Amino acid sequence: MKEVKHYTHEEWRAEAIKRFGTKSAHWRFVCPACGYVASVKDWDDAKAPESAAAFSCIGRYTGSTKGMGDKTGGPCNYTLGGLFNLSTVSVESDGVTHSVFDFAPAEPNHKESDKEPA
Repeated sequence: MKEVKHYTHEEWRAEAIKRFGTKSAHWRFVCPACGYVASVKDWDDAKAPESAAAFSCIGRYTGSTKGMGDKTGGPCNYTLGGLFNLSTVSVESDGVTHSVFDFAPAEPNHKESDKEPA
């Protein structure tokens, strides 16, 4: 059975800032189906809805035809909204728990210039 990390929204946000800085565009997540790493900016550049970041693989918005589990490189078309929830992370916000993609490895050298006003 998979172990799920549970965060409050505040804890999840603090972890993202610790790893990537305060600019949410720099926050990076790993698709649990194919392992592809994408940043919030990547989802934005692909014209994905805001709710897609850390919920649907970027491949859904870049035209990928790769299915769940295809680890041959590049993104797939997996989403947590489908039949199989592969997420190992949940975030509770306003009494509702949401499954999300896990964070990509930390970037310890993010610059102070990456900071944005709170």
